[in-house]
Amino acid sequence: MKKNIISVKDLYIGGKMIAFIKGNRSVNSKNISRKKKSFEKFGMNLVPLMYVDGQKAVNDGCTLVHPITKEDIPDEEASKYVAIVEGQHRYTAAEETGLDEEKLFLYECYSNENTKEILSETNTITDPWSGADYANGAALFNPQNKLAKFTKELADLGYPTTTIGYIACFAPGKLGKTAYCNLIAGKEIKTDYNLERAKYFLDAARTKFDNSFIAKRYLITVVADLSTEHGYKLVCDALKQMPDAIVKRVLEAKSEEKQSILKMTLESLLNK
Repeated sequence: MKKNIISVKDLYIGGKMIAFIKGNRSVNSKNISRKKKSFEKFGMNLVPLMYVDGQKAVNDGCTLVHPITKEDIPDEEASKYVAIVEGQHRYTAAEETGLDEEKLFLYECYSNENTKEILSETNTITDPWSGADYANGAALFNPQNKLAKFTKELADLGYPTTTIGYIACFAPGKLGKTAYCNLIAGKEIKTDYNLERAKYFLDAARTKFDNSFIAKRYLITVVADLSTEHGYKLVCDALKQMPDAIVKRVLEAKSEEKQSILKMTLESLLNK
């Protein structure tokens, strides 16, 4: 199988246009700045962009978007495009700097695997996604998946993925990059999560604290720990009874003191 590296100019001459894939990472300005400096130094991209045929991407369940406007491209026009699966930042930097189209190189992906699988893998082994990228990607590629929708909702509120995983699983470290990559690829994940429990906790927590505090893990750490003995419903119900004076004390306490105050208060309420 021989697939040559070509220039963007040659691609355009061949009648193809470039698209991005909806759900891929957000373009990061700092990353773009680094790419621009590399272009200034070498006058070209040293690492070619990688793409798949646009029709293949759509057949694999992806949606194409315009690389600049980010507007959706109709599925019936997919054959006019190639879809970048690795190199969004380089392409964007090239567009912004006006890099000569003859100096921007790309090649077709050698793998015949599903485009979602390829995208998941490239974003794990190249410039890794941020936590929010994983959550957004999982939801966009699997809009009907309840776990993916849940993680995106919290990510949009500013929750880090470490806290989201803790809330979903009532334990740390169980919902990581591997699980998100599997969601993006459309696979089932084996992580022991419980969304009913997670939502019960959030409903209780939000009666006393705002999202910015809940996202910091102090509360879920204590609630999850106490739930192993008392059950999550009893602990969450106790949380809703926490006096406002204690809530204020927790918020004003030093970081290392917050969990001990929370635990002592909840234990007292549980033992009434």
